[in-house]
Amino acid sequence: MLDQENSGEFDKLIFFYTEDLGKVVAKAKSIRKITSKLASQLEPLNFVRVRLVKKNGFQVVDALAFDKIKASQPALELVRFIKEMTFELQPDRKFWLLIRKTFQNLKNNKKFSYKPLLKALGFALDFARCSVCDSKFVVYFSKTEQVFLCRRCAPTPIKDFIEIN
Repeated sequence: MLDQENSGEFDKLIFFYTEDLGKVVAKAKSIRKITSKLASQLEPLNFVRVRLVKKNGFQVVDALAFDKIKASQPALELVRFIKEMTFELQPDRKFWLLIRKTFQNLKNNKKFSYKPLLKALGFALDFARCSVCDSKFVVYFSKTEQVFLCRRCAPTPIKDFIEIN
């Protein structure tokens, strides 16, 4: 599960990245009520088995968390990256497998790199150049502008950029 946003008084929009559908946004009805059984299952960084119904968009019927990644700055930045860089209902099995592998590395306290994820999304670093000075030594990627920058051309403070390691 990637993220959640409040929707109405008791509902939430839940953002998933699934193997079969890609990114999915589904409404979870009454999840903000104190008696909700789904609330603890549908937390960011949880791997969940979810049952969805297509009724005016997707709705969550049932969910069960089977694994969880410890919340950390890199993990939260990664789910934000996935949420912002993918389109709804565009499945990509290779990208799904990379996400699983990356989260497994995070779970085992290993470092991870955005390079394979960027490559799977079509931003191959083999041909990347700084969008300002044309240097081939790129260090940052802007999610909003979708450009690469070298260390010298990157703005300070570095906001909305991911460091490519």
